[in-house]
Amino acid sequence: MSTIEALLADLIHVSVPAFAIASMLSMGLRTPLRAFRQQLRDRRTVLAVLGANFVVVPAVGTLLIWLLEGILPHQTGSGFIIALCAAGAPFVLQLGAMARVPYSEIAGPMAVLLLGSIVFMPLVVPSLLQHVAVDGWAVARLLLGTMLSPMIAGIVIAAVWPRRADLIARIAGGVAAVSAVLLFLSGLGANTGLVLQLLLSPVLLVAVGLVVLAFVAGRLSGDLAGDTLTLSDGPAILTSQRNIAAALLVARTGNGDSSIVVAILLLSAVGFVMLVPYTLASGLIRRRRAGEKTSVGVLLGVVGPKTD
Repeated sequence: MSTIEALLADLIHVSVPAFAIASMLSMGLRTPLRAFRQQLRDRRTVLAVLGANFVVVPAVGTLLIWLLEGILPHQTGSGFIIALCAAGAPFVLQLGAMARVPYSEIAGPMAVLLLGSIVFMPLVVPSLLQHVAVDGWAVARLLLGTMLSPMIAGIVIAAVWPRRADLIARIAGGVAAVSAVLLFLSGLGANTGLVLQLLLSPVLLVAVGLVVLAFVAGRLSGDLAGDTLTLSDGPAILTSQRNIAAALLVARTGNGDSSIVVAILLLSAVGFVMLVPYTLASGLIRRRRAGEKTSVGVLLGVVGPKTD
């Protein structure tokens, strides 16, 4: 391993927790407590979203990975399984804004999924991984400390200092964005040979298939959801983009090699590339139907009228 690759390998140990903490803090600052309460009252939606993310996607996805294990190099399948068990990615808030999905319809279910991941992953991931030793209690401690605690801190700060919450959220969001870039650069840059090998193998097609599976499962859960959801593709977006922060944190607790981290990053990148065109097109259609003026900032969900 070259000096640069060694430095990048060390950088990921800093960028992963920084991304997790900053993104969770930003989410807590932007998600009012009432969003949790309103979502939990709609049991039909909660059960539908939980079923898609913690039953259908992990079960069907893991079965497919086991069937295709012969064509998946190294421990790529283990990385995919970890990612399939991780739900509630903070970045879906931005994707939802791009698709013009009401904020509460993304933030509420996402918070429920995040809490579900903190319970689900320590219990299920160790039993699904066949060749990687994962300490369930270590996973639970890590998720509680780097994901749940910052989110709770954000909610408390927003409630106590509402005028400062937006500024702090912007700062935390900026830190999360920089950390995400460093995370991908370090994770992929430290394993360039493996990345090229995976890109030239059927792994990329498997990743595409897993994202499609997640999108279909999420869309069906949206059709089965309760009255709090007005758009059925909100859960599809939520389910398709897995929680990369939680997945990478869990991967760090195991004894697997770097291919697990690369697989998680690859699946996340594939989901991002597939979802961005969909959310942009959906948002453009909905804004035109609503008679709204569109610009680059509006389409990206950065500026423009609120969706609520």
